[in-house]
Formats: sequence, structure tokens, C-alpha cells
Amino acid sequence: ASVSNIWPFAVGRAVAGIASGAATGTIGAYVNELSPPHLRSHLGLGLQISTTIGILVPAICFFFADSGDGWRYMAGFPIVLAGIYMLLSPSLAVESPAWLLMKNRREEAKQVITRLYGEEHVQTALAWLEPKKQPSEAEAGFSSEPVESIWSPKYRLQFLGALLLSCTQQLSGINAVFYYSGNIFSDAGISDSRVGTLIIDFINIWPAFFTGVLASRFGNRNMILWGIAGMIVMSIGMTVAFLADVSALSIVFTALYVIVFGVTLGPLVWVMTADMFPDSVRASASSICIGANWLCNLIVGVGYPYLADEFDDWSYMPFTVLLAIFYVLSLKLVPETAGKTNEEIQAEYEERRRR
Repeated sequence: ASVSNIWPFAVGRAVAGIASGAATGTIGAYVNELSPPHLRSHLGLGLQISTTIGILVPAICFFFADSGDGWRYMAGFPIVLAGIYMLLSPSLAVESPAWLLMKNRREEAKQVITRLYGEEHVQTALAWLEPKKQPSEAEAGFSSEPVESIWSPKYRLQFLGALLLSCTQQLSGINAVFYYSGNIFSDAGISDSRVGTLIIDFINIWPAFFTGVLASRFGNRNMILWGIAGMIVMSIGMTVAFLADVSALSIVFTALYVIVFGVTLGPLVWVMTADMFPDSVRASASSICIGANWLCNLIVGVGYPYLADEFDDWSYMPFTVLLAIFYVLSLKLVPETAGKTNEEIQAEYEERRRR
């Protein structure tokens, strides 16, 4: 916020980017390890909701910080948020009980579980946190596995499924809309690109609030598949509207595209990526998948202008094709995780490997 040339600014942005990537790679796994199976889909939505709010707030601030130094205030505001977090986290944040159990710190894990769920639910929580063990192993705990184990046959299906979801979320083309929606609204007669961006960002917030209820009723897997199918339909609708030069219709399909994403792929990918792995490899596997997610984000952000120049009104069709491929792959690689313990999810993967 206080820099006077581009290089310190670039370094600051790089550090902030590393921190942001680390946070998104950690939060999903952390929330998963704190949540009971029947509430994981609900509680896991917090990451997506906070992300969409974080996108909307700067869009609103653009209207009030439209001055030579306005960007400095916006760049410095995260310092306030970080300070609030540092003040509150010692009293509100707890260590993951799953991690404590992996470190054979069982009594500490029980204390955390008591704080989270109440003393009467300690044994129930331990039942879904701990894998079944032989009596001789009962007091030995269970440890994390090296990152190389992700590539082993034991976890290959889990890793491929989680990696598929992470790439699907970004290669769906959603950030082409967020980054370049100003052109769509400009064609519709809205000259201020900030207005178009604000509209899209505002629409993006609300769908995630309904995801928990819908996922509990229909399942995470079905929601993902329906979301991919819905985005295929909406991207085709956007292309038709562009070709027909009907600006109002293009805005409608763009809004629906964002809504479908916001209620399915947006929030549920974070939840399911953490769901698919056992505690012993969740942290390392999730971080790799989130890294791939950000890489795909970069590819779309940098590559879409070239697609738009090359394909013009057909620029969203490459995303349509990718979504169709992802739909077919998801049928094979993505299991249902809603309401299941991790042991049940891993048992389903074991059954799939035997087929």
C-alpha cells in the first residue's frame, strides 16, 4: 500500500498470493476435520461464501476509492483483517482433533472434541475420526503418510477425482466471466465496466447459501454433475446470444451461468476435495489439488483474451467442450461423499479398485 514503484508492489502481491494459496489449500481440509459427517457440506460452504464476499467488497470499494491513492487504501485494508484474525484466533480457533490423533495426542483431541461437540459426544466423534484398528494398535495412534503415497494405487482414484474437480472448477470458464464480464455489459449499453463487474459479483454470493440444503437432499455428486450439465447449457446459450447479437439475452445466460456455478462447482469442490482423502494424506493431497486449481485459474485469466480474439462470439465454446469432457470423467471418478464418514468413503474407493 505504501510502495512508490512496481517492483515492491509485485513482491508484495507475490507474498499475498502465496498466503492466499496456502489459506485455500488449508481451510478446506481444516473445516473437514472439524465437521461431523452430516454437516460437512454445510460447514464447508464457509470458504466459498467468504471468498465471494471478498470478491464483492473490492468491487463495491471501486466506487468509493476512485482516486489516485484509492488503491492504496484497498491494498492496505487486509492488514486490518489480519489483525482481527490474530486477535480472535487464539480464543476461537482449535487444533484439528484428527491431527492430534495422528500425533498420538489423544487426550488433547478429546479436549478439543469436548469443546466443539460437548463431552457427551466424545466417543461418537472419535468413532468417525479414527480408523478401525486392531486391539494391539489401539493406543499407537495413526500417523500421516509421506506425500509420495498420493501416487500409490491405494490413493490414485482419490487423487484423480479430486484433481479433476479442482481443474473443472476453473476450466469451466467461470473466471473468464468474472475477469472480462465488462465487455458483455458494455455491449448491452452499460458504459461503466465497474457496474457490470459489481452485478456479476453480487449474483455470485447468494447461490452458495442454498448449496447445503440442496446437497443434503440430492447429494454432492449429483449436484456436481447437474452443475456441469447446467453450465454446458448456459455456455451454449451465451454463444447463441452472442451470435444473434442479443445483448439482453447474453446477460441473462451469463447470470444463470454464474448462479449454476455458485450453487454447485463453486462451493462443493472445496468440500469434496477434502472429503475424498483420509486424514493421513488429506493435507498434502489437498494442497496439490488447490495448487492445480490456481494454475488453471491463471491459464484462464491469461488465455481467455486470446480465445476471444481468435473465436470472437464462439469464445466460450472451448469451455463447453471441456465441461462435456469433465462430465464424462466425473461419472467415473467422483463418488458420493455427502453424509458419509471418511471410513465409508475410503471403503467405496476400495470397492471401486476391485472392479
